[in-house]
Amino acid sequence: MSLLSTHGGKIKNNKQTYIDTVYNYDWSSTSLGPMDSWEPSLKNALTLCLQTAFPCVLYTGPGWVMIYNEAWQPILKTKHPYALGKPFKDVWPEIYESFYLQFQSVINTRKGLFKKDQLYLLERDGYIEEAYFDYTLSPIFISDGSVYGNFCIAQETTQKLLNERRLKVLSELGRRVNEVGTLESACHLITKVLNDNNTDIPYAMIYFVNHKSNTTSESLIARLITTTFDSDSKNGWLFPDYLPETPEIIDLTKDADKSYNTFIELKRVAATYSFLKCDSWPINILLKDGDHIKVLLNDGSQAVLLLTKISIYDDEVLSAILICGINPRRTLDEKYMEFLKLITNHMNTCLLHARSIEEERKRSKSLAELNRQKVLFFQGISHELKSIDL
Repeated sequence: MSLLSTHGGKIKNNKQTYIDTVYNYDWSSTSLGPMDSWEPSLKNALTLCLQTAFPCVLYTGPGWVMIYNEAWQPILKTKHPYALGKPFKDVWPEIYESFYLQFQSVINTRKGLFKKDQLYLLERDGYIEEAYFDYTLSPIFISDGSVYGNFCIAQETTQKLLNERRLKVLSELGRRVNEVGTLESACHLITKVLNDNNTDIPYAMIYFVNHKSNTTSESLIARLITTTFDSDSKNGWLFPDYLPETPEIIDLTKDADKSYNTFIELKRVAATYSFLKCDSWPINILLKDGDHIKVLLNDGSQAVLLLTKISIYDDEVLSAILICGINPRRTLDEKYMEFLKLITNHMNTCLLHARSIEEERKRSKSLAELNRQKVLFFQGISHELKSIDL
């Protein structure tokens, strides 16, 4: 009981501390003037904003000064606490024009508006990210009957939208697994589905490495099987300059001497992420260490190498390396990595299905050959018996 009370007390104290920060803010330094001069309706709106549990913000006065509650802080990310008391344009210059039109609409119509799953490109965590919101804008009336601001309640729906579109990709891969007939066709199916749904994976490529189960990667060859990049008859696949060196055949014996020790850290609100900076795809390291490798490319974009393996026959193993480009509008967080690993699991399923079909095809061919030999054998015997009878 005491633990719950203490925990609840901490939450209450944190909220109250922030509320005190808002009330003690030097509002005389803003276009709103000192709080004692505010209209009662604006003070009431502020009280409601600060006490509500939903993310809430007031855009009010000349320049649409921002006043928000504690629940709004995660939406701002690194823009908090700077945003408190600042004009909207100073905080969100990238979306100011869109919201200015909405603010004016509320003033002109004197009615609120509602937006669902609205996309905005926001710079709030060191990069421009896609973010989705459900929100309402309602007018704040003052004593002379005019609209002095907008009362906004919002809910970020970014993760919901990401989950939906990623689930669509995974469902499509699961639905089409029976279409594969060979190991290479399985790869073409994977890249086809990814290319058709390329928001979270702008590009992809798959390398095959055949080896014995106890063979080191230093004696192996990696073959590029397929990619989502375009190709022409003269130059083959057309890779952009920002990618590491991407040959169709990689001699991993020569690659073994390359040094991969340059790591770059990218700091985000959720965590700090480490990426490998390199001039060629670190397939050697992936084969040795397994799991995945995050790579930072020449243009600052990111890619991930993932690995899956299947047994071919006896001690023969096929290692399939899936290289996925990362959406530059999203952080490569745990949920993103989980999505990529689920795609790799689907690739493993497709490869296993293709292997079983190829094995069945070989068995059928062997049986057909055996039956053909039997027929020839008995035809020969029959011919000899007829010769004896004659």
